[in-house]
Amino acid sequence: MTGGRRLIGRGGRTDQVVVIVVALLVLAGGWWARARCLGGGWADGEQYYGYCYSDVAPLWFIRGLDEGAGPYGADPLEYPPVLAVRIWLAAVLAHALPGTATVTTFFAVNGLIVVAEVLGALALLRRLGLSPVRLLWWAAAPALFLYAFYNWDTLPVLLLLGAVLLHQRGHHTASGLLAGLGAAAKVFPGFLVPLVVLALLARRRPRAALLHAGTAALVFVAVHVPGYLLAPGAWDRFYEVSRSRGMHVDSLWYLLAQLGGPELDRGALGVVSLLVFASGAVGVVALGVRRRRPEDWWQLLLPVLVCFVLANKVYSPQYTLWLVPLMALVLPRAAPFVAVVLSDVLVHAVEFPFLAGRAGYGDGLPYPVMGVAVALRAAALVWVAVEVLRRPAESPPGGQPVPEVQRVPVQRDP
Repeated sequence: MTGGRRLIGRGGRTDQVVVIVVALLVLAGGWWARARCLGGGWADGEQYYGYCYSDVAPLWFIRGLDEGAGPYGADPLEYPPVLAVRIWLAAVLAHALPGTATVTTFFAVNGLIVVAEVLGALALLRRLGLSPVRLLWWAAAPALFLYAFYNWDTLPVLLLLGAVLLHQRGHHTASGLLAGLGAAAKVFPGFLVPLVVLALLARRRPRAALLHAGTAALVFVAVHVPGYLLAPGAWDRFYEVSRSRGMHVDSLWYLLAQLGGPELDRGALGVVSLLVFASGAVGVVALGVRRRRPEDWWQLLLPVLVCFVLANKVYSPQYTLWLVPLMALVLPRAAPFVAVVLSDVLVHAVEFPFLAGRAGYGDGLPYPVMGVAVALRAAALVWVAVEVLRRPAESPPGGQPVPEVQRVPVQRDP
């Protein structure tokens, strides 16, 4: 293998086919792992002990999708507008198929869309210059097996990677468009925007910076307008739910509370967690820009996201999906990636039995087991952030053996 580019033979199409086949096998296994208990009605805690829970199934019934409800119906979807519409369209397709639409139908339709999103992300990672070996970080990721069909976060991941690629190719206005759409699907793609703006300003391109930021903001607002006009009391359900949520068992805040730390009320916790994230993100950027060229400042998105998920009141399982493609693109070596993967699998293994016990299904697992797993994952994520910040500016993106991300010398945008 030369420079990490080849898996077998002489590289090229054969390697691409191998990576795609691996991704499809992982996705097939992940879909089966979640779908196999849909018909059982989740009796006696099956969704926990069988590790087959997903948000897709309960949403079908709880939000009226089984009866044809729209994204802003009587019980609106608790997702930003892009994801809300994407979920609703999957339900529309399920109802359009012959026969009576069931939760299994909805899960299958949603699964096909997820497969397209995952393969789209894989294609973008390849265009960003990743070798087949690094592409396997995404295609064979345990997080893909565990969480691709758990929620809907593969779409914002796809939009984020598209925004990064367009930024790398010099199409900064188009990059802002996808970043704005991504932020209107899930907030995290929007964190790319200030990094791109800072990089363009450092390169003395204020007009391009304004176009990038302005396009992202305009798209973000425009996507929310129809929901605001059609359902003034429901369009912001996602933001309302996010504000009102308390600390969850998978967060560092819960761990600190169990260790004797202060138990803040929900309002105070929201403010404190935001301040911790903002402070961490500013510190990451201040340190990171000193060791990189402005063209590479987008790579600081990875440690910024690490700050976000660690400071958050909740660490939803699918958050790891956000990080895997960026780790493949940015990390100079595999060790911290492996640490995150293994610790995340450990959290998944213990969290569901713990939740089963809390829900009254048997004894479950005691929290100290859960707490240790959460602490190990947090340590691995801190390692990732430190590893990114330590990489010298002259190293290529991802370090060796990752090939350098392709750059276009002629900037297309003003």
